[in-house]
Parts: sequence; C-alpha cells; structure tokens
Amino acid sequence: MFKHILVAVDGSESNKIAVDTAVGLAKETGATLTALSVFDPGGYGNVAAVKEVADEVDYMKQICDNILEYVTAKATEAGISFETKTVAGNPAVKIVEATADYDLLVTGTLGRTGFSRIVMGSVAEKVVRLANCPVLVCRSKA
Repeated sequence: MFKHILVAVDGSESNKIAVDTAVGLAKETGATLTALSVFDPGGYGNVAAVKEVADEVDYMKQICDNILEYVTAKATEAGISFETKTVAGNPAVKIVEATADYDLLVTGTLGRTGFSRIVMGSVAEKVVRLANCPVLVCRSKA
C-alpha cells in the first residue's frame, strides 16, 4: 500500500513516537522512508545570540542534524531503506510541498518547548489540512 513514507521530525516526544511508527510501517510494507527536518531561520528571532554561536543558520542545521540522528539509528536498526533531508523555509509550506512525492506522511502532534515547539507545534494542524497525501498523526502518551 505504501511505497514512500515521509516523516516530519522536530525532536519532540510525540515525534519520537511518529518516527517509531513510520519506521515500523516502512518495515512492514517494504516502503522507503524519508525523514524531513525543516528550519525557518527568519522565524526565531536571534537564536544564535541567545545560544552564543556565530551563525544562526549553522546552529539550526546542527539542531536538525541532531534530530535526524534518532531516525538514522531507528531506521538502521530496522534495516529499512531511508534518507534524511534538512531544508530551510516555512515548516508548514515545506512539509506540504514534500507530501506531493509520498504515499503517507507521519508526524507528531506537539512540539517541544522553546523554538522547537514553533517548528512543529502549530504546524501539524496546517499540514493535516493541506497535505497532498494521507497523514498519520501520532501523539505521546503524556
């Protein structure tokens, strides 16, 4: 049924459940998995100054890379075909655009506190309404 699954990642607890679910579905169906992390460097004020780093974009890319490490570990452990992507832009727009190439989007419901909450917290609702494929929304038990 699913050949290409997209999981939108933000590092929150509900997102870990979404990643675990996406990996399990990919393994069961033989689908490929793509993990997408989106950052909006213009949407967070001056995060770099707060975090005492020289380049805000580099800092945000590093956060995305850290988030994608969980996906890499889980997908490798499951032995599935996967790739990871990091893109810059409005998270809702970029995720919706990406759904055109997939059979299913798996996402979490709640972002973390702070700037990561901005990345996915309010984005999930927009993505559900506008996605070009079915969306499976996972939430944490807490």
